[in-house]
Amino acid sequence: MYQQQYKMAVHVTPESENDPEWPSKKKWFDASEWLSTPQYIKINDFYVINTRYVPIGDLNSDQIIFYLKKGINGSEKRFSELSVLSDLDNQEFRELMKDKLSSEYLETQFEKETLTPTIDFFLIYFIYNNKRYEVPIRREYSGNKYHYWVLEGSVKKAGYWHERFPASYSYRKYLNK
Repeated sequence: MYQQQYKMAVHVTPESENDPEWPSKKKWFDASEWLSTPQYIKINDFYVINTRYVPIGDLNSDQIIFYLKKGINGSEKRFSELSVLSDLDNQEFRELMKDKLSSEYLETQFEKETLTPTIDFFLIYFIYNNKRYEVPIRREYSGNKYHYWVLEGSVKKAGYWHERFPASYSYRKYLNK
């Protein structure tokens, strides 16, 4: 077996619905390849901080603009002022958001098939009508490129993630220790 400090887990779907851990089971594995180096800091059984994470490159790229807009779409019930943004086409949205975006790295998760730390989580911040908002975004590295995911309607007021999960250890807390 492997040492507790190097033990990590991913969520997998059990083979049978009769499994007591259905629908999500912990699959434990030895992550000593990463956790024995100073680059990775274990947060909990599922997440690490990558002290040498790769920042999101161009926040004005087509891919980021698309996913940011997707995160905003569906948020109109909570933030009626954002309905204008949902109605813009991608080019208008890009022009409006130009130089108003920033990002913050949060944490990294292991991919469940390869058991490698290739899934990064970020917050994308944007300003609209002098108010700051955040959209959580997931970035996965596979096939020699980055792929992004965001939940539709996931926009929140800036500060929400850190207020909602104060006990979570993030890269920001690591820097401020």
